Amino acid sequence: MVGPGRNGAEGETVTAGDNGGSVRADVVVLTALEVEYRAVRAHLEEVRPAGAERGALFEVGTFAEGPAGRRVAIHMTGPGNPGAAAAVERAAALFAPRALLFVGVAGGRKDVALGDVVAADAVYDYETGKDTEQGFLPRQKTHQSAYGLVQLARIVTAGDAWQRRIRPADGSPLPRAHVKPVAAGGRVVAHHGSDTGRRLAAVAGDAVAVDMEGFGFLAGAYLNQHLDALVIRGISDLLGDKGEAHDERWQPVASRHAAAFAFELIGRLPGASHPAPPAPAAPSLTAHTVVPSPRRGRVKLTIHQLGALADVLLDIPGMTAPARWQQLLDELPTVGTAVSRQSAGRAEALALLRTCEAHGALTELVEVVSVLAPDTPAAAELARRVGELGRG
Repeated sequence: MVGPGRNGAEGETVTAGDNGGSVRADVVVLTALEVEYRAVRAHLEEVRPAGAERGALFEVGTFAEGPAGRRVAIHMTGPGNPGAAAAVERAAALFAPRALLFVGVAGGRKDVALGDVVAADAVYDYETGKDTEQGFLPRQKTHQSAYGLVQLARIVTAGDAWQRRIRPADGSPLPRAHVKPVAAGGRVVAHHGSDTGRRLAAVAGDAVAVDMEGFGFLAGAYLNQHLDALVIRGISDLLGDKGEAHDERWQPVASRHAAAFAFELIGRLPGASHPAPPAPAAPSLTAHTVVPSPRRGRVKLTIHQLGALADVLLDIPGMTAPARWQQLLDELPTVGTAVSRQSAGRAEALALLRTCEAHGALTELVEVVSVLAPDTPAAAELARRVGELGRG
């Protein structure tokens, strides 16, 4: 990882003990290259390492311009669709974010200029197909960015507020933003006349740019239901105009432009619903209180519901202490053995909730919490939210 961000301490890691027992992020931003990562990181304050999820290292910082400040996690995937897809899975498991963005550079194919930004409403996988004696027969696959994020990107594109976040060099004109399709594959496309260039013209004619991670990123989001994702790219080269000297000049520029657009969008995201105001005249919970009982059985949680429930669970006083966490798991013998007993961070809370979901044990979780933490607002809020799930 690159050096510390503003007000960040070198080597200081956010753990369960450092940040109240959980690692939280409203938004996760992924990049492929270090130059992209630096451009994104420059918008954050108090950047600190946030541990690892199955080997993937994340940092978390604060974007002060969002409502009450956004917590943003960042991660560098390296080039290619497979790494991008794997990083989405790890980000979802660790943070359950409200939005996930892939921000970086791309090659312009048509209708764009150097430094322009493209928010991809769809990404084509142009390499899928069948190679025969008669030639390559494309079987193109497509993934779409989240509808709500695409709509928000259109609003950002229609204004010029995002452009004020950048400083054009050498008197160059301000870049434009586009909401258009992008094509993704494992090859560096260097010319319109190459085999891949001709294939793009034939099967992805409306794609204005080409990258190497966008399809894998959206495929990973598709596998994590209800995870909102968007690809944002700055144009660092045009097909037929690529080289090391060119990349050295334009990749930092395009990265900064893409990051500026991304953080304008992040600042416009609707405010988080947590913490929700308590229901009027909600009864306090004691060891003898009857908890609102949802339907017994399995309830399918969205990624946002998982994240909100994890936040509430970790807000229960003392729950992030190892002794209290182990006590909770001991009282849930059916599911407690499937969750780490060594810490009580966000990853463990999400794992417990997923296990309770799979076993239809969310009601049992609420009942145990009501005994361990009676008369606490967070326990009442957990009961209310699970009760609403059961009535849904």
